[in-house]
Amino acid sequence: MSTLVLIPAIGLDGRFFDGVVPSDRPSVRHELPGYGSRRRAPSQPTMAGLADEVAAGYDGDLDLVGVSFGGMVAQHVALRHPRRVRSLLLCCTHAGADPATVLERARAAEEGGMAAVLGATLARWFLPETLLTEPEPAGVAYARTTLLALDPGCYGDGWRAMAGHQTLDRLGEVGVPTTCLAGSGDGAAPPERARQMVDRLPNARLRVIDGAHMLPLERPQDFATALVEHLDWVDRTGAPSDLVADRKAERVS
Repeated sequence: MSTLVLIPAIGLDGRFFDGVVPSDRPSVRHELPGYGSRRRAPSQPTMAGLADEVAAGYDGDLDLVGVSFGGMVAQHVALRHPRRVRSLLLCCTHAGADPATVLERARAAEEGGMAAVLGATLARWFLPETLLTEPEPAGVAYARTTLLALDPGCYGDGWRAMAGHQTLDRLGEVGVPTTCLAGSGDGAAPPERARQMVDRLPNARLRVIDGAHMLPLERPQDFATALVEHLDWVDRTGAPSDLVADRKAERVS
């Protein structure tokens, strides 16, 4: 059986996926360096290094579920370790970061602290009406508390790694079943950018649901449904025939 690996958004930990993973699917929650129980990386992480860590950390074929930054890492795993990946669910993410923008976010956090960037971050992550809801929704409260407790240097590490994320021209190499999941009101990774990825991926489909950038936190039930539908689709369709042949050859050799 394949391993379902869940990779959260920048600055967040494994609790990000609480309540959205089907109970009948064994899964692991991969925390990135500096987040959750992980210590800060001894040197600046790169997208390649983060991807290699995921591939080395788990046995067998991988069903990767990545949200935002986690979705970027998942793309690099598929490109660097194609024989390990069975499927991808790429949620609220895209195929190319703007280096100037993400490096400025790193600088702002490290110079001003997490409290200084919290408001702008939550505004990117959630719909305005979600942020105005009283009492504060559990997903917003989790994001707020987790970000405020975070070492700004670890947050900056993630943004600097993201500056090296450019995969659009190589997505044609990724033949595994891929669902690109987008939030209709996501300003950070709008549905148009997800469509751009789907157009390049040989075996992909797009699903858009109501919500903003942090769908597992803002629309947990809708995200959970989309995840089950994705896994059912992958189970029905399986891996591309050339990928299966490669794996058989690899095992024989």
